[in-house]
Amino acid sequence: MRNFMGREGLAASYLLMLAAGLQFPQAVLAQTAVPTIAPVTVPTATILPTDTLPLPATQNRMSFAENMQLRILQKLPARFYFNVTDETSFRDETNPFQFPRKASLMRGSIPPPNQFRLEPIATQVSLYNTIGEVARNDMVFRTLPNVTAGWTLFPHTRLYGNYFMIRDALMHEMRLNTVIHSIGYGIQQDIPLRSNLNMQLDFQCRELFQLHQRPVFDFLPGTTLTYIHTPRTVFFANALIQMRGKDYFQSPNKEMDPFYTWGGLYQKNGWSFSASTTFVQNFRQPFTSQATIPVNNYSFISDYEIARRVVKQIPGLQAFARAEPIFNFHGKDKPGLSGMDFRVFCGLRISMAKPALTSQLEQLKQQLEEQENEPPSGTPQPNTPNQSKPSAYVAPHELVASKPQPIHGFFDDAGKEGKAIAVADFADYQDESSAASSASVVPSPSMSASQLDRALSTVPSEGGITQVKADPQIGLAPVEIQQVSMH
Repeated sequence: MRNFMGREGLAASYLLMLAAGLQFPQAVLAQTAVPTIAPVTVPTATILPTDTLPLPATQNRMSFAENMQLRILQKLPARFYFNVTDETSFRDETNPFQFPRKASLMRGSIPPPNQFRLEPIATQVSLYNTIGEVARNDMVFRTLPNVTAGWTLFPHTRLYGNYFMIRDALMHEMRLNTVIHSIGYGIQQDIPLRSNLNMQLDFQCRELFQLHQRPVFDFLPGTTLTYIHTPRTVFFANALIQMRGKDYFQSPNKEMDPFYTWGGLYQKNGWSFSASTTFVQNFRQPFTSQATIPVNNYSFISDYEIARRVVKQIPGLQAFARAEPIFNFHGKDKPGLSGMDFRVFCGLRISMAKPALTSQLEQLKQQLEEQENEPPSGTPQPNTPNQSKPSAYVAPHELVASKPQPIHGFFDDAGKEGKAIAVADFADYQDESSAASSASVVPSPSMSASQLDRALSTVPSEGGITQVKADPQIGLAPVEIQQVSMH
């Protein structure tokens, strides 16, 4: 009975306290300090800084695979080049909101319990939902078409334009669905340092359009160092800075972000392997209120990909799997800039490209010029020093029987040269009379003019064609008479 009365008395005291609280005037309640909890800003996209930049890891991944060859591409100008790539993938993401650890978020966003209970119910529910979004897995579908086209001004200088679109669609957190369009143009300059080492300078201007956000403009100067270890193995290092502004040609007035990337690529038997790491520094605090999020942060973003050609007849079609760990730090536990995320991609990628042929043409021209200036090994030098050497390029007016052609070599004496010219004229005459058979007479270098005449007289006169073959090493080859039917 005593316990019952104790419980009844306790309940009655609570009711009296509640009634007393309801009768307090509003002025007294207003004097009570109720802490105001700042709302937690939830990110609105799943796009990483490296997703929207022309980093060498992405470019080499698109062009390192074998390019699809089409006959129609041969009709395009040699200085024109393009690269078209479309990548479709599914990925599993462990922390799509880029939130810090749950303990860190609770410590920085939720007040002590004696203050939290004074908050409105809507605020308490919102905070609980925000904490529940920490490290929540989600499946994301991404499509990424990328088109680059340019014109080669000089063998090592190119102007180009670029367009790409990123569309992310999440299975559960649909508010993070993102569509981004990028339109840019720039100039590239190659500086060959060695036969297997190249430095490329790049400067790009681009405008970025993101769904439900204001467009931004970026200047993207950068440099890339590429080392070709073997024809199958390539290493690279890149330094790039993103200068972002609010409007066209007003950068930077929002943020400045240096990117440092290094990695390598390897290809063998239809397989491609690539690994790269990017260190990103985002400087936003100096721009204060103009920055979207006035908080500095750093990130390490790595990519490890393995790709395989699907169909041998379509070398540009690849299936790939990619792992992408992301480490954010120095973000003051700001949601969207903190924590660790891990992405696993799998999908298909198809690419088609037409390279600029100016460099290949220059190399071919240089090789032909070297061959023209240097006679074949074993070929004796002409007696007259001012005589021009045979060339692979022969003008039409020089294609006459009275002059030696590149395949003829050099004749040792004038008598045999005259016989060769006469035989060539006789061959032309027999071609006009539709000869039915032919014989070949190949004189020896030791033959005299009379022996050559007797050899020529043995050739049938009806429908016969006499040819003299010359050896570029010794002038004329041994004798060989052969009857060849032309029926």
